[in-house]
Amino acid sequence: MFSSVGLAALALAAVASADDNARSVGTLEFKNLFVESGIVPNVIAALDPSVSFYAGYRSAADGHSELLVPGASLTVSEASLPIEFSVENLGNATGVTQQTRYLIYLLDTDAPSRDNPTSRNLRHYLAGNYTLATNSSGIVASDILPTASRLTVAANRFFPFTQFTPPNPQPNTGVHRFIYALYTQPSRFDTVGFESVGMDRATQNWNLSQWRTQLGLGPAIGATFFTIDTGANNGQGTSANRTDFTGTSGASTASVSLFASGLTVAATVLGLMAVF
Repeated sequence: MFSSVGLAALALAAVASADDNARSVGTLEFKNLFVESGIVPNVIAALDPSVSFYAGYRSAADGHSELLVPGASLTVSEASLPIEFSVENLGNATGVTQQTRYLIYLLDTDAPSRDNPTSRNLRHYLAGNYTLATNSSGIVASDILPTASRLTVAANRFFPFTQFTPPNPQPNTGVHRFIYALYTQPSRFDTVGFESVGMDRATQNWNLSQWRTQLGLGPAIGATFFTIDTGANNGQGTSANRTDFTGTSGASTASVSLFASGLTVAATVLGLMAVF
């Protein structure tokens, strides 16, 4: 059973003031920032997004709901509680309709450390069956960026292949780059899990090319990333390209415990996306 304390904490996150400075990010800017960060081509061969894909988080500095733009620097506590996923320019994606389902992952490109990423592509989350959120008035807009459409997943379709594990890189392991990516979901997975095609549940050293082949996926239609700076690691403890310095606090035990309790029920009760 999800505790009343946990529900109260999530409710507070849901009603927090929105980001007054939220702005749309063009797909070319997403593409260029992935190159500037070194993620392309060192981690993934290429990224040519057709949509602008966003996550939302709660700022540690003022409690406001903030839009995650590519390259933002987050604290561990901020990264532990995403508020929503949303998308713009969806009409630019090939073969997408209002009924299309999507899958989303989160991975750490620099595990366990920036200069020795022996567990590169450590998977923190993988789930499918996301769709555009709708109500009686039509498609629901993002609470943070009104020009974006919110993504959601119904409780009866929420079966994550990899349950969300909050990012918590060890101190003094450098700047970790975390990627959220969005793919259109092949219809075969509307009713069966990814294990049906032999996907390995091991989360370390995730082979993205093999995974895409197994599932029959095209390229990601959108992606974003954030960093967590853990301190010096052979001179790689400071990010030269950080675009947002929100918050200074360390890991939040309370936030992490919310995920351990299971957020699906709480998200449904509060009208949030049933994300984790």
